[in-house]
Amino acid sequence: MAFVSATSAASASATSFLSVLSPDRSVGACVCPRRRQPFSAPFHAAKGPNSAPVVLESKAKGKKKKGSGAGNLAGALDVEIREAQEYLDSDEQEPVPDNFPFEIIDEDGMSVVILRRDYKDEKIEVTVSMPNLEGGPEFDDEDGEGDGESSAKDDEEAEEDDESAGDSSISLKVVVSKDSGPKLEFTCTAFREEITIDDMLIVERTDDDGEEKFPYEGPEFTELPVNVQKGLFKYLEQRGVTLSATNYMHNYMVTKQAQEYIRWMTKLKDFVKQ
Repeated sequence: MAFVSATSAASASATSFLSVLSPDRSVGACVCPRRRQPFSAPFHAAKGPNSAPVVLESKAKGKKKKGSGAGNLAGALDVEIREAQEYLDSDEQEPVPDNFPFEIIDEDGMSVVILRRDYKDEKIEVTVSMPNLEGGPEFDDEDGEGDGESSAKDDEEAEEDDESAGDSSISLKVVVSKDSGPKLEFTCTAFREEITIDDMLIVERTDDDGEEKFPYEGPEFTELPVNVQKGLFKYLEQRGVTLSATNYMHNYMVTKQAQEYIRWMTKLKDFVKQ
């Protein structure tokens, strides 16, 4: 596996992707995840301590939709649910790859999925967060009129957003533990073309006696010797954290967002109708 310099970094700023149904906790009816492609250099170190952290948050923009009616909450909710369902109906979920080493634990209503596996005398647990997609296309008009000018603008924005879809990422927390002793905890960001290690900790098992402690947490990952960084990249890859696995999970999480969006909107609709 090729190694990219430890000083390189992936840009991961979180912005809104869809007007209402984006794959950032608000999944859109017109975003289809890109298919996996093989790459030669999947891993590199993340930026240093002064860089901006990856933030996965919902920034969906509220817009009027044609036919929903201004102020008609029930009608607006029906539109959102219908369009999200249309997206799901058109979405072809990939089958689990043959070499996918993890058990997937997906609980309805949760914003994360847990992956688990045993590796030799270790237990590996990966917490996968909802995807962060850089600027997704919008599928409705800003003013609900759908005139020629708005339509041309939407086409231009959709083209730009499609180009930026490659910046989509998912956040991973990888914990490697044994029956006794400390645990290794990695914070990673998985893009389509690479996986970055943002941080790594050695977590000691201690008795909680109520006393506040300040253990030494080691240097920043980017400050580790290059050969140590390379070894840790390989360490994760051997335990199943590969581009093949993370790209599959990215597509999986995009679909989960749509499902959770529908579930959330349905709960809201049922509540306001009571």
